[in-house]
Amino acid sequence: MDRNENNNPPGIFTRLKQHHIYRVAAWYGASIAVLIQIVARAFPYFGWSAAVPAIIIILIAGFPVALALSWLLVKPAALDNQTTWQRRHWKLGAVVVPLIISAVVVSGIFAFRFSEQRVAAEQTAAQTEAKPAAPIFNPPSASIVVLPFTNLSGDPEQAYFSNGITEELTDALGQNTGLTVIAWGTASRYSTGKQSPAEIGKALNVAHIVDGSIQRDGDQVRVSVELVSTVTGRQLWSEHYDDSFKNIFAVQDKITVAVADALKVKFAAMQGAPTQNPEAHQLYLKGLAAMDRFTAADMQAAEDYFQQAVKLDPSYADAWAGLAETYVKLSEISTLPLKEVLPKIRSAAQKALALDPHNVNALVALGNADVNDNRIAEAKAELKQALALDPSNAAAHDVYSDVLPIQQALAQSQEAARLDPDSAEVQVSLASYYQDLSNWPQMVAASLALNRLSPHGIDAAFYLAFAYAEMQRGEDAVKAFDLAQPSTALDRKLIEAGRLTYQTRLEPTLRPKALAALASLSHAKLSPFSQSGLIQLYLALGEKETAMSMLPGLCAAAPIACNDLAINPEFITPLHDDPHFEKLAKQYTTITRDPAPASTSPH
Repeated sequence: MDRNENNNPPGIFTRLKQHHIYRVAAWYGASIAVLIQIVARAFPYFGWSAAVPAIIIILIAGFPVALALSWLLVKPAALDNQTTWQRRHWKLGAVVVPLIISAVVVSGIFAFRFSEQRVAAEQTAAQTEAKPAAPIFNPPSASIVVLPFTNLSGDPEQAYFSNGITEELTDALGQNTGLTVIAWGTASRYSTGKQSPAEIGKALNVAHIVDGSIQRDGDQVRVSVELVSTVTGRQLWSEHYDDSFKNIFAVQDKITVAVADALKVKFAAMQGAPTQNPEAHQLYLKGLAAMDRFTAADMQAAEDYFQQAVKLDPSYADAWAGLAETYVKLSEISTLPLKEVLPKIRSAAQKALALDPHNVNALVALGNADVNDNRIAEAKAELKQALALDPSNAAAHDVYSDVLPIQQALAQSQEAARLDPDSAEVQVSLASYYQDLSNWPQMVAASLALNRLSPHGIDAAFYLAFAYAEMQRGEDAVKAFDLAQPSTALDRKLIEAGRLTYQTRLEPTLRPKALAALASLSHAKLSPFSQSGLIQLYLALGEKETAMSMLPGLCAAAPIACNDLAINPEFITPLHDDPHFEKLAKQYTTITRDPAPASTSPH
């Protein structure tokens, strides 16, 4: 019998022993110790690390449950032999135990979910710490881009007018030495509405946008303009002007004053109206539009427009400067001989400067002519003067680079690229300087940018092929020619010859076919760059004598194409021991290695 002599219920410790509580506690403790070790080691292997804390909590919380179940389910004697007190406690246990089990299950679920959330939060925090924070947009405060003004005339043929007025305004703002102004060539690729001010600001790293619209009705013009912050998107200033076309220069002056005042920079006022002849001004604007299209045919059309403008107003300095610029471009993209072009450039530029000594475009054109004619001292003086008048003139920076040691030259071209990132000419300069420095990855980047900006040109393919070959990426050198989309039959032949040449370096059996392709081009009338490309291909095939026989003619026709002979690995690697090459390099090189710093002797 389970009662003592006084018929009293047994003590608590006796009862615990009767219900096997000690045995259950020992077995459960040993079991969860083993299970915790298994869970802690095995679950992470299967990617279940998040569940480990919750499982441990549930196992530990199950301990009182196991004891309660043992008390409930292990009966020390038949129920009939139990006292009323025992029966009541038995029934109470039958209610309490399910409640405890439910509480443990619910708490386990909550613990598991909390554990998942905590791990996810920790992972997110770790990723946030590992991922670099987006750079804060903080452009130079006195930086600006003038977007193409919207043509509200309803006639697409009048776009030249709104674009021309905008380009003139860009030039006027550029002569505020306290402002950094993005070049028209890049600005012309953006238009209001397609991108937000913030997007344009970040793309060009400028703090402000000037945009607006122009509506022309006969002789009357309405110009609406606003200044917007790219950082805040807030409009800082806006105005509209109604005037006659003959007073458009006064309107541009007012806009420049207002913008300079809003940005708190020094205002560079116009030196009077460039022309009093509205018809001559209109022809000048048409010439600018033609020149922007940058084909030989368009350059010839621009030349005609400028010739008509100066015929109507011989004192129109900007038109004379525009004429000089077209001759510069024609010498670069056509087969017009440089010797024939140089006197025309000088004549037009000097007439512009006689009328307006501060005409920046005329100074750049004259400097360009002197660079091409190897008159380095004169070119330096003209380009320095141009940059003093207009520090934002990307063309001046780019041409100035041609008369400096290589590292300084690169810095000038990089500044030109900052001011005019969408200029194909600037990317040509960058690709050339990176080649001189044997910086092949950067040469590839500049060449790819050039291909994007001028897909119908062939320059990029030749730069890319050379860079990839130097990087021992022969297959990529061949594929470089697939990127070009040449627009003329001659360019297509050059591209095919280039592809064959670099395939030959991988498959020597193609050599006769490649040499035949090059020979078919040897007597063609090629532009200076195309001649340079042909020489590159002969050198790639190891035909040094043929390449050397062509090089003097290239240098004489276009000295600027040979201004880096002494440092360009394309030439010095295969030809450095040729005395004829050394003589040419000495005669034409203007871009040299930077002088070594002077050593100081100890005192």
